[in-house]
Amino acid sequence: MANELFSNVLGKLPELQASSKVHLADGDTIIHAPGFEDRTMGFAGGLTADRRARAVLLDYRPFNPKNRVADVRKALSDSGITVSDGDLLIYDRFVPDNFEERLSTCLIEQRTRRAVIDISSMSKLAILLVLEVCRKLNLDTQIMYSEAESYGPTQTEFHLARERKEIHRPTLHVFTGVHGVVRVDSLASVAMQGQPTAAIVFMSFNDALTQLLLNTVYPGRLFLINGRPPVHSWREAATAWVHEEVRREWEEDNLLGAPDETGERLPTRVASTLDYRESMTLLLELYWGLSATHRVLLAPSGSKMQTVACYLMKALHPDIHIEYPSPEGFAPEYSSGTGKRWLVSLGLFSDRLSAIGEAERQNYLEIAA
Repeated sequence: MANELFSNVLGKLPELQASSKVHLADGDTIIHAPGFEDRTMGFAGGLTADRRARAVLLDYRPFNPKNRVADVRKALSDSGITVSDGDLLIYDRFVPDNFEERLSTCLIEQRTRRAVIDISSMSKLAILLVLEVCRKLNLDTQIMYSEAESYGPTQTEFHLARERKEIHRPTLHVFTGVHGVVRVDSLASVAMQGQPTAAIVFMSFNDALTQLLLNTVYPGRLFLINGRPPVHSWREAATAWVHEEVRREWEEDNLLGAPDETGERLPTRVASTLDYRESMTLLLELYWGLSATHRVLLAPSGSKMQTVACYLMKALHPDIHIEYPSPEGFAPEYSSGTGKRWLVSLGLFSDRLSAIGEAERQNYLEIAA
């Protein structure tokens, strides 16, 4: 139903294109966040570039010696992109501070016309902030994303934890703890203060992040969005199980569907972890149903491509307030290998958002009429 309601909007959202090769031309800047995962090299190792292409690398803090900054820097240098020390921007995952200002200054100094953003191993909050800078500068913007071949926990490990009723074992297996809720001024909103809060939260294997958010903002309503991976389909039921206790506490707004072939009932609100347009569809439906009476709070706690959808919603609707429940860190088993690689070409960012917004307004007015 939601697809039909917002078909005009979806037509303005570019599809994912499968690609393993990217060429950077004069005026292009690749923005990369080297992490410890194998997929951090997914695009970096196969780039070709003109000699005037540039790069910005996020140097994570707190420092993790396993992050592959040197490897990414060398791969880019081998492709012809000079990466100077000034092209390394410190990014504190817990205190982003003036990161947006520093990134904007760097892109202006590099005379960037097109930003090519590799989000494969980028912090979800960093994804939001990088996209915000690209929007403000109205850069031609392209997103690159490498899937991993496998993600922790494995299916066997999960089923063992479920049989033993160790509900938090999947959480602790891929996350080393919970830091807290991180807020950034550019993603905040004071709209509708004094009204009840409706929180929209993406499920993951870390139910502790959801509980942390609930204990911080005390929403009046909670809308959970589950993830449906394109390959590891068993994870949809697994993340639903991890969040079952939370879902039961907010059952009225988080219904289950009919039993599947195994007899299991899964949450009806689900979106692809890869195709961001499915997340956009659900977020649009929820926003237009809630924004007149509630303060809408959005937590980008799902996949990286779902985080892209969260940013687009925030950019379209500044009244949305974003809070980011942040994990302390990630276990080495978080992911392994490099899977399929994808591109999303947004074009001039502000122009794209204007087109999406116009389609959305026309669509909503038709629905209201």
